[in-house]
Amino acid sequence: MKKIWLLYVSYCLLLFGYFYWLYPLETLGDTRYGALSHAFYFAMWPLELLVFYLFIKQPTFIEWVERFQLPFVRVIAYVTLVIIVNNFFHWPFRILWYFISREEGVRTQAFGSWFWDMLQSSFLLWLALFVVVYIAQKVIKQFPKWWGLVLWGLSIPVVIFVVYVQPIWIDPLFDDFSQLEQGALRENIEQLTERAGLEDVDLFVVEKSEKVSTYNAYVTGLFDHARIVIWDTTIHGMENQEILFILAHEVAHYLFQHVYIGVGLYVLLSLVLLLILQRIGRRWLRERKQSPSFLTVTKLLLVTVLLMMLSQPLVQYVSRQMETAADQYAIRHTENLEPARESYLNLARQSKTDIDPAAWIQFFRSSHPSIAERMERIDRAME
Repeated sequence: MKKIWLLYVSYCLLLFGYFYWLYPLETLGDTRYGALSHAFYFAMWPLELLVFYLFIKQPTFIEWVERFQLPFVRVIAYVTLVIIVNNFFHWPFRILWYFISREEGVRTQAFGSWFWDMLQSSFLLWLALFVVVYIAQKVIKQFPKWWGLVLWGLSIPVVIFVVYVQPIWIDPLFDDFSQLEQGALRENIEQLTERAGLEDVDLFVVEKSEKVSTYNAYVTGLFDHARIVIWDTTIHGMENQEILFILAHEVAHYLFQHVYIGVGLYVLLSLVLLLILQRIGRRWLRERKQSPSFLTVTKLLLVTVLLMMLSQPLVQYVSRQMETAADQYAIRHTENLEPARESYLNLARQSKTDIDPAAWIQFFRSSHPSIAERMERIDRAME
């Protein structure tokens, strides 16, 4: 185990050395912030694997969990221990990144408020993992041959429910939302949505200025809770024509049903992953009608994390295709593209991002086309 951690430390040192001194960063600011964001991302990338590997190699963790008599309590103890160990390795990176972001002016949130958000996120992760482990043990015991398929069937309504309630219950835990006020901007956006054939679109503003200085807008929710959300930093920091171009992009997501497509593809991907897990887990689940041990649960979770990591480039590729389609729609439905181009420049300046990341970074990390690619698309349309 010591060799694994020594290898990981060496990996991190090489990673940060490369991105801080050698990586050819393209950014609109005199800073290495964009390169460091890549370093932190890839440094934390394998940590979940290492956490579960630690549980497998150190039997003390599993032995402590199995001391409890009640199965329900054992699951609580196991999940709590996993979250504590996971945070032990993740939080140093996140705290350091918080202070770097504050120093660069990208983040404005006070440390106490930020840490409270971290605790809330950890609790939601604990709750999700508890439900997964508890139900999975029951299902595997009851359906030892087809548990993957059964879990997939049970997950479909859960996924739809979570996506449905996220803008109502989950997002407001972290930020304050309000209806976009009446005024010139709202009137222009409503004209935009009407031209697109959308009626009664819910337009919300989320208060982000107390946490970040960057700009954003997005589409979220399902059915009657689908909505377009604009960050207040975007409203205060951009001109109306720039905002309208960004909103045309979000309208495209709305029109093209990208939220529904994303949910559908996630459900399909989860079926593939669960069937692979079911096949791999056969040799670990030889006893019939027995709940899997927590060592077996840990092995299954490790393989799950590994499969999700391997599938991530595909997920990012699909996301980039959706974003490209939305960009193309926004370009076609915007008469004056100068503000559109300026909106991307503002996004890049404010976020201090890497505007043209290396192809391998886009492959593993990028859910959107690069700023350079998006600006080039606008330049071609202007020509």
